[in-house]
Amino acid sequence: MQNRITLAVAVLALLIGAMLVAYLAASPRVAPSALNAATSALSTTADAGIFVSGAGKVRVKPDIAQASIGVEVTAANLADATAQANQKASALIERIKSFGVAERDIQTIQYNVQPIMSQPRTGSALTITGYRISNTLSITIRKINDAGKILDAAVAAGANNIYGVSFGVDDPTPYQQQARALAVKDATEKAKQLAQAANISLGKIVSISEGGASPRPVFRTALASAEAASVPLETGELEISISVEMKFAVP
Repeated sequence: MQNRITLAVAVLALLIGAMLVAYLAASPRVAPSALNAATSALSTTADAGIFVSGAGKVRVKPDIAQASIGVEVTAANLADATAQANQKASALIERIKSFGVAERDIQTIQYNVQPIMSQPRTGSALTITGYRISNTLSITIRKINDAGKILDAAVAAGANNIYGVSFGVDDPTPYQQQARALAVKDATEKAKQLAQAANISLGKIVSISEGGASPRPVFRTALASAEAASVPLETGELEISISVEMKFAVP
């Protein structure tokens, strides 16, 4: 009885195998070359389009100024150097505040203590002959017309280092929005010209990305030593620029 069951299972397996072979033989097969061609066509279709870049620029007059102002003192010992530097820095800060510059717009950005070494002689060790201390402040001047007067007052208060003055815009957002709209318009006009030149239709926007947004140029007045009686400043203009990359479909 068991042998008959085993024989029946074997016959059934042979029949199923034969049917599967017949089905595969009758089914159409896609040649590798045809499959590759179809894939290439799909890729070409996906990449098709008009790619353009656009730039938008807005010129604006600066409304804030930033300056790095410092005091530097030298004394024979560290205690004297520290006391003098602190006194000069405090006087400088108070003078700047007297023009309405807020505390939040005054920041210490550098404080250095440097020992002054003696010139070495043959067979002698180096010794400290004094100390040099520098204290540098970064100030933001929101009343830009007062910038020259504030620098003059800073010099009178003891500042002996002014590393530079830069000009900017307190809130660049509205100017960036204008530049962004101009950049998109510029890119769209280029895409229309390309489509017209190629005698094709311009489709919808497929993608858009924004590049850098930067105000330039930043005008600077660099002063190695602030000893002049007055500090004339010319703010000039800033150029806020934004670039975009766009892709348009080709119907």
